[in-house]
Amino acid sequence: MSENRTVKINRSENLFVGVEEACREAKAAMTAEDQEWWQHEMTARMIRFAGYMTAGMPVDAPEVQAELDIHYTSICRFWTPNAVAYKGLGQSYLEDPRFRLTCDRIADGLAAYQRDAMAVYADAWLR
Repeated sequence: MSENRTVKINRSENLFVGVEEACREAKAAMTAEDQEWWQHEMTARMIRFAGYMTAGMPVDAPEVQAELDIHYTSICRFWTPNAVAYKGLGQSYLEDPRFRLTCDRIADGLAAYQRDAMAVYADAWLR
């Protein structure tokens, strides 16, 4: 780089600035029934992921990736992540103790499996 300029390097915790507010706004717009449906669907999706994982299905299997397409579409109700942000979300499922505990309560190792599957999806379909 021949120019002398300052470049800000984002850390992973900066990738989601503003996302929490958008999620709160979207959730506030949901009825109690919508919120209950959302929680049910998220739980059912994690159980399906756990089934794929325990069956030894690779994260790039068509069934796993089809489930990720549903996951990505549901996330877009709140926020539309690009490839880097979606991978970051997957990483947060593993690194944030709240997310990891939620995933791993269903099946030990699920957070890492979902993170890896999300990275495959992001590389294949997102920019």
